[in-house]
Formats: sequence, C-alpha cells, structure tokens
Amino acid sequence: MNTSRFPERFARGSAAPKILVGVLVLAAAAGGAWWFLNKPGAVAPTATSPIASTAQAPGAEAAVAAVSPAVEELTIDQLYREARKAMSEQRLVAPAGNNALEFYLGILGKDPTNSGALDALRELFPFASGTAEQEINQGNLDEAGRIIASLAKSDPSNYTLTILRSKLEAKKKQEELLAAQAAAAAAAPTPVPKPAVEIGSNEATATSAPATTAGTAPAAAAPPAAVASQPAPAPAPAPAAPQGESRDVQGVTPIAPTYPAQAARNKQEGWVEVEFTVTADGRVENARVSASEPQRVFDREAIRSIERTKFNPRLENGVPVNATVRRRIEFKLGR
Repeated sequence: MNTSRFPERFARGSAAPKILVGVLVLAAAAGGAWWFLNKPGAVAPTATSPIASTAQAPGAEAAVAAVSPAVEELTIDQLYREARKAMSEQRLVAPAGNNALEFYLGILGKDPTNSGALDALRELFPFASGTAEQEINQGNLDEAGRIIASLAKSDPSNYTLTILRSKLEAKKKQEELLAAQAAAAAAAPTPVPKPAVEIGSNEATATSAPATTAGTAPAAAAPPAAVASQPAPAPAPAPAAPQGESRDVQGVTPIAPTYPAQAARNKQEGWVEVEFTVTADGRVENARVSASEPQRVFDREAIRSIERTKFNPRLENGVPVNATVRRRIEFKLGR
C-alpha cells in the first residue's frame, strides 16, 4: 500500500481534528444539559411552569386528558417529589396539570406496577370523588369531567365512577332544559292589555235606546246588561318542597396513617376497615374497626388517621346531618 500520500493530505489540513473537537463540544453541552434537568428541584412546577399552565379543553369526558403532557416528561423520582409537595399544599386534584392525582398517575404511566403510586391513588380516590361530586353540584361540569377522567385511569371498575357519570349527565340535561326554558320565555311576545268597556256608558245607552215617533208610546226601557260574574279565586299554591344541595360526606384534609415500627421491622402489610360517624358539624365520632387483616396490627394507627382527618358533613336539601361512613385504609411497604 502506498503511504506516501498521507503526509501530503495532513499537510493540506485534514478535517479529522476539527470533527473531533466538534464532537467533544457537543458531548460537554449534552452533559451540562442532563445535569441541569436532573439536579434536585430543577423541574419544580410553579404558577408559570408548563405544568401549571397546561389547560384542559372543555367538552366530553373522553376528550379530557387524564395526565398533562408536561407531567409525562418528568422522571419517576421527580413525580414523587412533586406529588408529595402537592399533598402537603392540599393540591389533591386541582389545578389541572399540577396536582397529586396527576403526578401519581404519571408514575403509573411509566411503571404500571409501582406499589407506592397504587397505594397513594387508592387513598386519594374517596377525596377526589367527593370533590368531583361537589363540582357537579356547583355546576362546574368541565372540571368534574376532568376529575372523573383521571379517576378512571386509576380505578376504572370502581362503581363510584358510574354514579358520578350519571349525576354529571343529569346535571347537563338539567342545565340544557333551564337554558331552553329561558330562551323560550325571552322569545315569547308580551300580551297587550285590552281596554275595559264600562257597562251602561253613554255610548251603550245611545245605541240600545229604540227610536220613538209622535203619537206612539215610548217602548219600555231595556233591562240593564247583566254584570259578568267575577272568576273564582285560584286555590293557594301548595308549599314548595325544601330545596338545596344534597351530597355525601366529603373528605377535606386526608391524613396518612403512621406505619407501625414493629410491623415495618417484620415487613408486614395489611389493611383496616374503619366505620365512624361524621356529625352535622363535621366532627368524627364513634370510630371503630369493623374488619382488619392481620388483626390488631394496624388498627390503632388507622383509627388515629380517621380521627385526625377533616370532613364536610352530609347534606340533605342543604341541611347538614349526621352520617355513618366506612373507609378502608391500606398499609403497604414502599418498594
């Protein structure tokens, strides 16, 4: 092989050193970008971040994205940090794109078997469903549809979602009917009142009196016209039935239970079902364990968690009443 040309080619200025320098510069830039995006707190959402500014389009539930695109771009560790921050700031289901529910759903989108996210979504479900029902009652139907769509991603077979969808559709039909009635009332013409005719007026007398001629006796005066009878008064309307919002008990501030130290050392997992009463003023009374597995291991912490949680009372026609509630609390070790 003739190698005499290599010195001549390098003497003319080979492009190999320039290419090598370019590759090194690009690698350094990529490394710096990776470090910036993955350092702690680098993607914390704020009121002006892409997560907080992601808007949900109004419309049917099927058209509402359960997780915003900005949430999907975060790593699992970043999603956990944002979810814990949202829980501490009581951003359980709102605002759209910057709440605990969507952060945990984002974790499941990357790891469908992630036990920590599954447990968190199971705990969030009753509070999120209560918020969705409250939004329906207040007429915020787009927001209610967004929350229901997110809940369907975490537990699609839950019967509570069927009830919420029925209430949402009924509310939509009710508002459509009210809007149609208002439009019909606005389009109806206003009746013009007719002028009243006085009975026995001069005009009536002049036209009804017969003409007389000389030599003839005047005809007998016509009897006065009968006065029209007055219509019978309408019956008094029946008293209106009491009206107001009706809804079930709603959890306001969920308090996560403390994992017993002995159970953690023994790597025990289980669940506790607690039955309790939420009074008309929102207090928790008579909390007791109705079932648990294993027995008496997690009972105490489950009851303490329920007693520290704040609730909105049940409403019947706008009146708060006492209600008996049952909650199931899961105890699982993070993996």
